Amino acid sequence: MTRPWRRFLRHRLAQGGLFLLGLYLLGALFAPILAPYSPYTQDLRSAYIPPLTGLSFRGPDGRLGLYVSPAFRHPLEGVMVRWEEKYPLRFFVRGEEWSWLGVKGNLHLFGVEGPVRLYLLGTDEQGRDLFSRILYGIPISLTIGLVAVGIGLLVGVPLGALPAYFGGRWDLLVQRLVDILLAFPGILLAIVLVAILGPGLTNGMIAVGIAAVPIYARLVRSVVLSLKALDYVEAARALGASHRRILLRHLLPNALTPILIQSSLQMAIAILFAAGLGFLGLGARPPEPEWGLMLARGREYLAVAPHVATFPGLAIVGLVLAFNLLGDGLRDALDPRSRH
Repeated sequence: MTRPWRRFLRHRLAQGGLFLLGLYLLGALFAPILAPYSPYTQDLRSAYIPPLTGLSFRGPDGRLGLYVSPAFRHPLEGVMVRWEEKYPLRFFVRGEEWSWLGVKGNLHLFGVEGPVRLYLLGTDEQGRDLFSRILYGIPISLTIGLVAVGIGLLVGVPLGALPAYFGGRWDLLVQRLVDILLAFPGILLAIVLVAILGPGLTNGMIAVGIAAVPIYARLVRSVVLSLKALDYVEAARALGASHRRILLRHLLPNALTPILIQSSLQMAIAILFAAGLGFLGLGARPPEPEWGLMLARGREYLAVAPHVATFPGLAIVGLVLAFNLLGDGLRDALDPRSRH
């Protein structure tokens, strides 16, 4: 293992980011098993149930254990619990059928034996389990980040490298276009693009990706401009190397480090932008368990049920923090001036 990657793995912030991201990846991969219920199952009698309502540590006979009592929201008296009824909480139980990544099953990490449900993080305005919806929202947020960064790389890297290498009017024209795009705040540019393309999750990902293009273009252009006049590039050119070979073998590989660092940070930005679009009603559409959309719906019920907005917000913060810590760790580890 090379020295920069050893520094990265020893970096405390990078370790924290990897741990956080690992938790999210496990949640995304095993969402149907970890989630006790479907993210779309509604029960209006259980709307706005607070987290862990009805959970107790003694059964009907006084025996220690985990037991759940039926909880419901009375239209006048609020949340009520029938404490005289208690049902045991079990782990690795059979429950609702699910289909995930081509696999079907009905095994869940935990469940209640009886006609009652345990809401680990409470329920939303339609009685849907927040814990299940947050888990199913992880793949959505990760997909948004990957697609947005992919679009930024596929368009931004050649848009920065080719004009910088060849120069001339083409470089001047492209950079003025990049300057115009950079003049807009990223989220505002994404909003404008969604307004043109139309609201929806797919258009939101495209808009966030296009908003990342000028960042990659400017980053790659600065690297190519600083490298193309160096001696080893001139030597390759004197030996008859083609422009394609010089770009792909000598210039772009030296841009991989800043591109990798920027991509890690850009994942966090893309997730934030997508959540912002969902919050404004321009991203995912109901009933998708997208965190920004959940946050927007929860805002309307802060006085009645603050947990509806709190937990999706914390999920966004955790995932963004994971990628930011990874980006900081990569920057410190891959910086050639770093010696720690």
